[in-house]
Amino acid sequence: MKTVDLNGQWRMKALNQEDWIEAKVPGSVFQDLMAAGKVPDPYFRDNEDKIAPVFQEDYEYRREFSVAGDVLKHDEVLLCCEGLDTIATLSLNGRVLAQTDNMHRTWHFNVKGLLKEGVNTIEILFRSPVTFTQKMAAQSRGMSMMGGRGIEYIRKAQCMFGWDWGLVLPDSGIWRDIYIECFDLGKIEDVHIMQEHLQGEVLLNIQTACRFLREAGLEVEATVTSPDGETFSAKGPSDAGSGVNILPVKISDPKLWWPNGFGEQPLYRVDITLFCGGVAVDERHLQIGLRTVHLKREKDEWGQSFTFLVNGMPLFLKGANLVIEDALLGRTSRGRTEKMIKSCVQAHFNCIRVWGGAVYPADYFYDLCDQYGILVYHDLMFACNFYPTDTAFLENVKHELADNVGRARHHACIGLWSGNNEVEVIYGMCASKAPEFVQMRKQFGIPEMDENVAKEIWDNILKLFYEFIPKLMSGLDPQTDFVCSSPSSDEPGKVSIFNNFDNGDAHYYLAYDNQSPYTKMRDLKFRFVSEMGFQSYPDMKTVRSFTCEEDLAPYTPVMLKHQKCFNGNQIIEAYMGQDYKVPKRFEDYVYVSQMLAGEILRYSVEHLRRNEGRCMGVITWQLNDCWPVVSWAGLDYFGRWKAQQYYSKRAYAPILVSAKEEEASAELWITNDTPADVTGTVRWQLLDARSKLVREGSETVRVQSCKPVLAARLDFGDVLDDGSRGDYYLAFAFEVENQIVSEGTALFVKAKDFNFAPPEIETNVQEEKDRFMIGIRSAAFTKSVALFLSEANCIFSDNYFDLSAGTTKVITAPKADLSEPLSLDEFKRQLKTVCLYDIE
Repeated sequence: MKTVDLNGQWRMKALNQEDWIEAKVPGSVFQDLMAAGKVPDPYFRDNEDKIAPVFQEDYEYRREFSVAGDVLKHDEVLLCCEGLDTIATLSLNGRVLAQTDNMHRTWHFNVKGLLKEGVNTIEILFRSPVTFTQKMAAQSRGMSMMGGRGIEYIRKAQCMFGWDWGLVLPDSGIWRDIYIECFDLGKIEDVHIMQEHLQGEVLLNIQTACRFLREAGLEVEATVTSPDGETFSAKGPSDAGSGVNILPVKISDPKLWWPNGFGEQPLYRVDITLFCGGVAVDERHLQIGLRTVHLKREKDEWGQSFTFLVNGMPLFLKGANLVIEDALLGRTSRGRTEKMIKSCVQAHFNCIRVWGGAVYPADYFYDLCDQYGILVYHDLMFACNFYPTDTAFLENVKHELADNVGRARHHACIGLWSGNNEVEVIYGMCASKAPEFVQMRKQFGIPEMDENVAKEIWDNILKLFYEFIPKLMSGLDPQTDFVCSSPSSDEPGKVSIFNNFDNGDAHYYLAYDNQSPYTKMRDLKFRFVSEMGFQSYPDMKTVRSFTCEEDLAPYTPVMLKHQKCFNGNQIIEAYMGQDYKVPKRFEDYVYVSQMLAGEILRYSVEHLRRNEGRCMGVITWQLNDCWPVVSWAGLDYFGRWKAQQYYSKRAYAPILVSAKEEEASAELWITNDTPADVTGTVRWQLLDARSKLVREGSETVRVQSCKPVLAARLDFGDVLDDGSRGDYYLAFAFEVENQIVSEGTALFVKAKDFNFAPPEIETNVQEEKDRFMIGIRSAAFTKSVALFLSEANCIFSDNYFDLSAGTTKVITAPKADLSEPLSLDEFKRQLKTVCLYDIE
């Protein structure tokens, strides 16, 4: 096989203009316009409004490339386009080659008859996606939920047209690799690896689909190399009729792949080679992990389970939802993605949900999830809209799934496929007469749907997500479980969000449940939560990246352009006011918003983990941002850890101690999400605001693997009454082999009603070869101590933590996690602290 790379330098222009500008491929129209100085930075201030006309235009890409004479002698010459966004017409040497209409597909075109020796010209015309969707919206007869925008008719990342965390930037362009491939005699069209786990060995059935380009005897060989270098192989002739061949390869002494926190991630290399007369004519190289993953859906005492079994072991999943990594897709890279996934591992994640309103990730995303032990709950790319089911649309979807499921299914990380994100919930919001949906319609100002339209839409939902796609998936990846929608209930047609609590995975947001107080979480019981979160502002350095000084307030026009949630600030402040004072100083407002989101996450996750067995997972909304914005993310656009990510790290710890506090009592629970039983000591102290000891105790506790246990019941009724609950707090920790593995505090009143004393925080910074060590002390109990660097970025070992007086907490700042090298003096100069007392 020979390849001609067509990435790199192209030319681009608007169709109605004469002047060409330089273009970079892979990339996009908007990135090229930015590089040429034709448009402003879309992330700065309110530039989102100024760039809107750009997307009404059509754009043409062109480049010349040379072809040697030997290229034309190959049996087959294919133009391969891994990403064309979206409505494109391809021409080669002045002749129209094809028209495409799906950014998610990989396109292959036979160009042998169109190429010539010497210089060739390729042109790609991209039509405006906005013009297309506006045309389709006019024809939709109210079938579109999202404001009649018509975006459900275009196979393009739905969030590019705007979301409640994303800007409107419906870009176009050649967004993934483009190249020419040349083949002789035959080629490998597809590889599908099936695993059968037996006693002491794993049987790999490696199915190859090959195409004969000439009458020739072709053989396929598969070689599997273990992590320690041992090889296993099989070889056989490729069937001349079907081209399909199944090679059985037995792996002895298999080394199993496990999600993060439950074991190692050994990976096996699989090399598939197509031979003719002993000469290799094509090859594929894959990397797999040996494991089984199964979603257990069984009736039990609470409803229907939603439990992931990995290698037969039920695991509690902990993670977050991934949206597109950048609204300008060409800015993504393996290095940036790896940094994000490392942040997940540092915070004890073992899963990521790929959300259905974005794009199918690049191959390296799955490679990295394999490497770091991140199980992937993977939506197909449908979200929050009502999709057509005409023949052409279904045929397009068929190829889209074959392309993307086919390239991802062999990865160890793939744990579950889901047909869509929230299509059923959105249908319920628009059509249901159930009280919770009527309330949500009122909240969002959505009129009730006409009954005839509702019936037509529901018929389409059943056809696409319950009939057509499941049938495709059963053939494409029969070893990975599939659910028709996320959230997913126990049977088709059940659209009540409350049905999902007991019988599937749920999406739950307090703000959309009539702005219920976050303490309601303890009244709710879930089987699995695949979305849950609360908004907060990004880091102040991130805020300053898109603002001027006059913009630094929650309700300025610029700040509101970066707050996409309906009534977002009002919701933040309503919940802020429940527990804290709403700060007037903007920097304090940002700090409290982050702490608030973290506290709500902590409170919720601890509750869910105390109910492990009934509930078997939580995936928060959301992991990342695609531009600098107020959002639910734990990592902001620049990868800076918000408070939420630090709270996640503590709440997702493999061994967790948590308190279920009441007015004058508390229960202490230990949850053990490790492969082994654990014995340790839970220690607790009732202290006053200056950390003076009032009462203490300890208990030795044995906790089974993947189980929660009630470790202690504490009653302080003789100390705490209505007038004194604001004077005392509970500190607790769980020690294993004399090491604290988890700790926390609990108040018996709202934080705004606690009688904090001045903490007088002191820091002492020492430098070691690979890190800075920060010792922190306070004169009184203080809540949510935050460390930050005024200019550089850093990931601290802990942050936004509570601190009792008389103890020194040591925080590390690894130099590898600094955005730039710093001397000890420079680190000290930049290090700042803030705590709740400073605000209250």
